[in-house]
Amino acid sequence: MIDDLDLQESSENLKEYNSLMKKSLRIIIGFCIMFSISVILFIILQKNKFFIFNLNRTFKNVPSPFIAEVFSIFFFVIIIFAFISFVVLTFAYFKNKKGNIVISKKEIFSYKNKYNIADIFSVVPIFLIVVMIINGYFFSLAQVEGISMQPTFCDNDAVIIKYVEEYKNQDIVILQEEGLYLIKRLVAQGGDKLVVNSTGVYVNGIKIEDTIWSGTIEYDLVIPEGYYYVLGDNRNNSRDSRMFGLVKEEDMLGKVIIKISNSTCAIG
Repeated sequence: MIDDLDLQESSENLKEYNSLMKKSLRIIIGFCIMFSISVILFIILQKNKFFIFNLNRTFKNVPSPFIAEVFSIFFFVIIIFAFISFVVLTFAYFKNKKGNIVISKKEIFSYKNKYNIADIFSVVPIFLIVVMIINGYFFSLAQVEGISMQPTFCDNDAVIIKYVEEYKNQDIVILQEEGLYLIKRLVAQGGDKLVVNSTGVYVNGIKIEDTIWSGTIEYDLVIPEGYYYVLGDNRNNSRDSRMFGLVKEEDMLGKVIIKISNSTCAIG
């Protein structure tokens, strides 16, 4: 025999339980949608070597600051925990979706714990999408290797690069050359008159460098549109366009906008 107090408590419990079930369904659907979008972005952005979640990226082929490596590993762990929490909530939702009149406080407490954990992790796919869009399409972290850009940049300096479509002379750029990622200074581009001979490098009639080695590629032409000429600031110790020639537009990956490291170094 159920008295009025028991019926009232059961009614209140059922009301609270049904409210939790409705909230659960909303965040489960939202998580699935956001997680699906993040998976699609994750797959699409694998072509970007500077994408911090690129599965083929290693420090050896794409040098990046230690903090970027730690962040990517940490976020992978958070994603796993978020996914597990929603799997647990989803199973609990379908298991406990029932029309019983009598719902105990213990049942509500147990389910509410699963809901609260999943609710905390519900922001993960949204944050992940934002991070992937910013990192995949606008900005990324990179790390300088070597001494070719001293004294402007030192070995192991951390920098932020911006993906751009247009470059200006004197931009510090990131480019790809024979599978390597290099940081250099853009000194000439399409439309500039470039002369490289035994006396030096001239851009639009102005001599900008006189260090010339055996094997330097000579030019006397107007650079075609879509091509660039780059030099390292440490001209005596830099593998640059003097050795590998003009850089194609598709091999230009972005320009450096911020130096994160607070370091100084002399020309080595």
